[in-house]
Amino acid sequence: MECKDRISAIEIWMLNVSQDGGIDRYDDLHIDSIDPEWKSREARISGGLLAFQDAVRTRDKLTLPVTVALGLSLISENFVWSETVGFAQLRPRLDWTPPSLYLFREGEEPGTDFDQAIRDGLVDPDAVSIAFNLVDVPGFRAGRLLRFRRTGSDEYTHSAFLFG
Repeated sequence: MECKDRISAIEIWMLNVSQDGGIDRYDDLHIDSIDPEWKSREARISGGLLAFQDAVRTRDKLTLPVTVALGLSLISENFVWSETVGFAQLRPRLDWTPPSLYLFREGEEPGTDFDQAIRDGLVDPDAVSIAFNLVDVPGFRAGRLLRFRRTGSDEYTHSAFLFG
């Protein structure tokens, strides 16, 4: 798909999410909806990074006061995580879901206030949020690895978010 078509798809999604309450519903945009070539498991990391970088540039062009995030769903297994992560660590841990773009209000990014989510009864008290850094990713500001179990659920969710 042409780069300008991908950017157009991201821009339309961003404007809709920022204007119709989608930011509160966590309306996401799967990268394979931006470009069908990114559907394959092998293309998810590179496609996700391109989509993330395009989304950060589009956000800046539109001067939207939001954080752009790339969410990666990870398989639910325990693994050792370091503060500096490479995509080689992430690639084998991706689950079946393609990465997605999200918009968040600044300061309301996932994992920034698990204490409140625990107090509100949304997640169990053993929720974990670990900050990580990536190198050589233009537009990258911060990253978070999240491990949590929704209250009443038996399954843990593992996700990684890149914020820009």
